Amino acid sequence: MKNGYDCIVAGAGPAGLMAAITAAREGAKVLLLERKSEPCKKLYATGNGRCNFTNLNMDEGVYRGGGAGLAREAVDTFDRNDLLGFFHDLGLMTKHIGDYVYPYNEQASSVAGVLLSEIRRLGVELHCDEMVVDIIPSCDEMKVDINYIVKTDKEEYRATNVIITVGGKASPTHGSDGSLNKVIRRLGHRIIPQQPALVPLLFSDKTLSELAGVRVKCGAFLQREEDALPEENVLSEEEVLSEDGKQDLLSEEGEIIFNKDNISGIPVMQLSRFAVMEIEEGRSCCLLLDFFPRESREELQDWLKRSATTWADPLRTVSDVLSFCLPEKLADHILKKCGLSPEDKAAGLSEKTIGRITELCKGFPVPVCDNAGFNRAQVTAGGVDCDQVSDRMESLLHPGLFFAGEVLDVDGTCGGYNLHWAFASGRIAGREAAARCGKRD
Repeated sequence: MKNGYDCIVAGAGPAGLMAAITAAREGAKVLLLERKSEPCKKLYATGNGRCNFTNLNMDEGVYRGGGAGLAREAVDTFDRNDLLGFFHDLGLMTKHIGDYVYPYNEQASSVAGVLLSEIRRLGVELHCDEMVVDIIPSCDEMKVDINYIVKTDKEEYRATNVIITVGGKASPTHGSDGSLNKVIRRLGHRIIPQQPALVPLLFSDKTLSELAGVRVKCGAFLQREEDALPEENVLSEEEVLSEDGKQDLLSEEGEIIFNKDNISGIPVMQLSRFAVMEIEEGRSCCLLLDFFPRESREELQDWLKRSATTWADPLRTVSDVLSFCLPEKLADHILKKCGLSPEDKAAGLSEKTIGRITELCKGFPVPVCDNAGFNRAQVTAGGVDCDQVSDRMESLLHPGLFFAGEVLDVDGTCGGYNLHWAFASGRIAGREAAARCGKRD
């Protein structure tokens, strides 16, 4: 068995690197174990390689799951200014695009690079291609300062503290597949069922495949398929009432993307967590897309009527009318759903037909049948039950056992919130692990 360590960190992702850096800065002897051939594999892919790692807007509701309150407290303790200061001190230039914060060159490799440089500077031992297979609380009374035996597929180590930062199940090719869950359960911890979050949604209407490649900015509403009106049976974490007293539908706005068998884009990703929950519980759900979120039905219908009559020349087609403001492929699809040929002349459209076009433009249905799975998911919903974890990220069952990042039952919305949570929770876990070793006053 190898010599003992003050702290062993399982998982060299964002949370693990931050935990290792923080503990080592406090003087702890740290071993960082990574099952993949190199650290930070998932970080490199974050934000399509651009690595949006925090956000200037920290509204309520950006964190979800049973540990949402824990996440909020951690992020308040280590806020965006603290995180930016941390990276600036490591030599990373940053910028923000809207509220989203990126490395200045918009390359995730820069974020990984400064973290790994600090790991080297601090003398943290980093072992890649080494997978943790068991964590055993030590009962050796002769070595009261050594609380855990950590077994890997290559070696056994002793440690005073262990920090688990192995992620959830999202993006298993980058190293997080839930393989340590059985060990965590054996230690007595509950794991809230894990589901994909921030994931594309599969649609059951095969005719939508012809829209593959279409990108359009719109409002996206999530609704149970059997709901008659948008105001009924809302899928939301808490009841939200509009000014007229009606319940609002859970919604997002932004650019969506049609693919061959699924729909994606930030609005869809934001709503996907709730769609996955509905499907998991055996209920059908549907996305309703509003391609004209700034116009009322009446305004849009009036515009269509004038475009088809008052403004129309005799040769203007119905496809011309819609493709002036929507992608042509989408416009033609809507017209076909209304029983029209794109070549039909716009002049003379009946009021009933214009009304039907309006309804589809303001509430285009995309029946959801499944999600694209963990391989396509950005994060995991569910994880280690946060009721068994203190605000120091320490297990309430085993002193000296810590958790940080996506392994816990916390998931954030798009916008850098998940990475900020990983860094904040990793920092807290690393600081408290060092304190247990007497490395910090």
